Amino acid sequence: SLSLSLSVLLLPSPCLVQDYYTVHGPDALFAAKNVFHTMGVVKYWGSQKLPSVSLSKMNFESMVRDLLLVRQYRMELYRCQPKSQTWVIIGKASPGNLQQFEDLLFGNNDMASAAGVVAIKIAQSDGSRVVGIAYADATLRQLGVCEFADNDQFSNLESLLVQVGPKECVLPAGDASGEYAAVRQVLNRSRILVTDRKRNEFNTKDIVQDLNRLLKSTSSSSAASLPEMDLQHAMTSVAALIKYLELLTDESNFGQVTLKALSLEQYVKLDSAAVRALSLLPSEGERGAGCSLLGLLNKCRTAQGQRLLAQWLKQPLVDQNKIEERLNLVETLMHNAELRQSLQEEHLKKIPDFCRLAKRIQRQKASLQDLVRVYQAVRR
Repeated sequence: SLSLSLSVLLLPSPCLVQDYYTVHGPDALFAAKNVFHTMGVVKYWGSQKLPSVSLSKMNFESMVRDLLLVRQYRMELYRCQPKSQTWVIIGKASPGNLQQFEDLLFGNNDMASAAGVVAIKIAQSDGSRVVGIAYADATLRQLGVCEFADNDQFSNLESLLVQVGPKECVLPAGDASGEYAAVRQVLNRSRILVTDRKRNEFNTKDIVQDLNRLLKSTSSSSAASLPEMDLQHAMTSVAALIKYLELLTDESNFGQVTLKALSLEQYVKLDSAAVRALSLLPSEGERGAGCSLLGLLNKCRTAQGQRLLAQWLKQPLVDQNKIEERLNLVETLMHNAELRQSLQEEHLKKIPDFCRLAKRIQRQKASLQDLVRVYQAVRR
């Protein structure tokens, strides 16, 4: 289910070198079935026989990757305070908001897929329905906005969702019927997790001030003069994403975020049914490389390349000049086997995920291994 969440408790152990993790109630039964594949690991606590399962650090990390990146669950992590014996939340994550679990998820692995989140606001303008949408990738520090008229089936919205490929969508709470009910159907078909937020978070009261702090310096002296600010409904969605992702609470984000306008006209319009029918992307649970077009084409040596290939498959070009430019590059590599082999085997193979590493370095969380990987890549 796309609405399920799971809570994990982190316990300090006086006997063990490392802390350990526990899950309880239905979460414990889930862990026993999906992590250990046996109910024999379940212990029952107290007079109420509360099901409980203990997890090692390795089992916990494996479960987190499966829940967040594959099954699309929400997660919360609590730590026990020894003195007060109270539980304090120390981390939470969802498929589109992985910031607090990035080190755990990608500490020793490159991020092969993007983890984005969108916010959607439906409004009426001059008697027609207008959709204001914002997209954010907190890991890559990117914001995108788009605003357009749409029909009762929200065909344009579904096409844009295919293009940007979010894992999660933020909607105003309290609008479960009417137009938002149709939007939820579109999100469900696209297997996008829905998160409800307070309606007052969709407002632009402080948006200029917030963007002035977050955006990279541009020729414009203030965010108020950016052309994207004319998309009023889309900017309300940007405001909601900034609050949801808590971008302003991390000073390392200041001056590092990019903002761009998204367009429906640059690419062929695809809906979720077309993506499934064409087998462009692997379906949930598919492990074989040949089950999708992405699996067949993916010979990429870098995480950046894998993300870009998936993006290109979801965004087929319509501009002839851009298509010809891309085909010319393909032709060059096709007819120059020595160059192609050199790039793949000698150069690209040792290129790390610079987007992720740059963020870790800026936040002063980079390990010695991270620095060595950057050094080795730059030295080449």
